[in-house]
Amino acid sequence: MRLSLIQLGRGTVGKALIGQVREQRAALAARLGVELAYAGIAGRRTGAFDADGIDLDRWEERVEAGGPDGRTILKEALGVLSGPAVLIDATAEEGMTPLYLEALSAGLHVVSCNKKPLAGPGSEYHAVKEAARRKRRFWLYEVSVGAGLPVIGTLRDLLDSGDRLESIEGCFSGTLNFLCAGLDSGEKFSEVLARARELGYTEPDPRDDLGGTDVARKALILAREAGSDLEPEDVRLGPFCPVDRRGDAARFVAKSPALDAEMAAKWTSAAARGARLRYVASIDGGCAASLREVPSDSALGRLSGPENVFAYRTKRYSQNPLVVSGPGAGPAVTAAGAFADIVRVARAIVRMA
Repeated sequence: MRLSLIQLGRGTVGKALIGQVREQRAALAARLGVELAYAGIAGRRTGAFDADGIDLDRWEERVEAGGPDGRTILKEALGVLSGPAVLIDATAEEGMTPLYLEALSAGLHVVSCNKKPLAGPGSEYHAVKEAARRKRRFWLYEVSVGAGLPVIGTLRDLLDSGDRLESIEGCFSGTLNFLCAGLDSGEKFSEVLARARELGYTEPDPRDDLGGTDVARKALILAREAGSDLEPEDVRLGPFCPVDRRGDAARFVAKSPALDAEMAAKWTSAAARGARLRYVASIDGGCAASLREVPSDSALGRLSGPENVFAYRTKRYSQNPLVVSGPGAGPAVTAAGAFADIVRVARAIVRMA
């Protein structure tokens, strides 16, 4: 059985995902009896479409040759593909909700790495949820919160088994934890930020990380999964550092050495009190995220590198929270989370066949 994939986005995560599918699809075909075939791949301006499957050894060459853009590819696919198919959103674009609705209406499943459709207006979030339910199609987005970590799945399992959520608290950004670890070691803020960008840890615009916007989106997604009817403006948000939104991201990064002394002073002050600074999010009816002092010997204080930690307090896990932790940033682990969602679709298709 063939499962056709149409991917919008070919940045660092998109490229990593295509590479993982190329390496693993033969093994998946042998194990599950499902052939994964990329029918469409698109970047911002150009793409490639082939209903019979794009050669993944030459996909970049095909895309760069100058074919239709992603929206055109999706429309073309809807008129040609007859078997099961998945739309993969590996972009960071605004305004993707109409494409999700169009894909679901046509019978495609949707796998999203993009937080923005999940953390925008509640009406859009609920519209896509309802479309997926009505068409009996998957809308999967595990990767939108914890990269490859089972964050949303764990929450769903707790709630579906009858548990009641009291709170979720932790460090939801591997990028900001990477910066914290560098500052703990006495490195300059601007140098650690530059390294985080080189490693692919930051959002396309790192001000989304530094202003807290990325964490706010994750917190809002989790709150909505838990049943809260919150809007983006309901998240109480403090920035990691001062963020100048004037100009583009490159201009901000070029000027980031101006923040080195201020950030070093904050870390030195916290260390003098036996504490460390971490960007902490909490969900307990409402949502909040800010830079806070934590004991240096605490679980959050000991975090190092691009780690995430999510501590779930529930009726069953009230005294000792259920903790999910691990790497939460980087193209490889993020792509792996999206790949796992694709495999979930494949397994369901096999069961229904």
